[in-house]
Amino acid sequence: MPSRRDRMIVLPAIGSQLIATTSLFLMPALMSTLQAKAGLSDRASGLLLSMELAVSAFTTIYLTAFFHGHSFRRWGGRHRALFGGALAIAGTAVTLVSPAVPMLFATRLAAGIGAGIVGAEATSVLSRGVEREKLIAIVTIASIVNAAIWLAVLPYMVDRLGYRGPYLCLLLVAMSGTYLLRRLPSVSSRPDSGQQQLKSSFNSTAVFVVAAIFLTQLGQGAFWSLEETFGARAGFSSHAIGILLSVATLLLLLGAVASAWISGRLGRFYSLFVLIALNAISILLISVITVHWIFVAANVLQSITNLSSVICQLGLAASLDRTGRVVAAGTSLVTLGNGLGPGLSANLNDVFGAPSVGIVVLAFNLVALGLYYAVSLHEAERPRVPASLT
Repeated sequence: MPSRRDRMIVLPAIGSQLIATTSLFLMPALMSTLQAKAGLSDRASGLLLSMELAVSAFTTIYLTAFFHGHSFRRWGGRHRALFGGALAIAGTAVTLVSPAVPMLFATRLAAGIGAGIVGAEATSVLSRGVEREKLIAIVTIASIVNAAIWLAVLPYMVDRLGYRGPYLCLLLVAMSGTYLLRRLPSVSSRPDSGQQQLKSSFNSTAVFVVAAIFLTQLGQGAFWSLEETFGARAGFSSHAIGILLSVATLLLLLGAVASAWISGRLGRFYSLFVLIALNAISILLISVITVHWIFVAANVLQSITNLSSVICQLGLAASLDRTGRVVAAGTSLVTLGNGLGPGLSANLNDVFGAPSVGIVVLAFNLVALGLYYAVSLHEAERPRVPASLT
């Protein structure tokens, strides 16, 4: 049972994640729908979706790490989050009536900025939880269940509404998420100390953590976009690959549930080292070895360790400072890394072949492990600072 403090946080945190991540989860459906129903080319539809995710991520990073304007900072965190939610709602609502492609890009740009503002302000509350890994796991599970429901419903919406169907889904999600943001706990902020808090949050330790998060998620995005290619190389039919992908998605939930249990028994850093290493090895096996049973076993291992490692990484980010700036930036880099991964894997596959993706992902994860090892040495010497609601 979550603590009273965590119960106060969990609903607005879920609301922020619904706004910030639903587009990412629905990317395959959005891509095919824009091509088939809106007449966009492969390049145009990919650019539209990548632009929205990249703008969202960079907005969050900018606001959490580099924005020092007093006129914006004097608003309460809840007001900023609600403003971002309203911008996401407005952008998506106009998307539904956009008559031309340039207008479509403009509306998705506005929605991406709104989602980024929500991510910067609302996701930061995760740092004030008592059991951070458990709290992040609950939020992650809610995001996956939300995506699974919409992915089941979207084909019917597309039949009736064309390319506007997925955007109606995103409008309903934005409205629901913004409503939940009304319960975001207020955080007192003193103008004279705000800039000092922002600077102190992003010390070298925090930079190492967010860099490691980005590297692991860039690898995840690169791997996931070529999963069907790996399956075909292993001799599986398209039907069998579809079943494997469905099972892999369900196993993400198992990984999310197991993350808090693993962290509680092994400790945060040992959990990180084990989960990231196992995940990297499983991806390497999938990309290089074409034996059926090894491919299936490696996919099961990859799915279980995927979200577990992400949650442990975000739990570490949430523990680094009271302001929540580090975990908000880390969450945005999960989105950005997964969004940029397909472009990386496409280039690697064209030039060096599919097995090169697994080797590059392994290299990314080795660098991330080195960064986390440096952080663990620093954290062992740092006095613990308790989380605070004020």
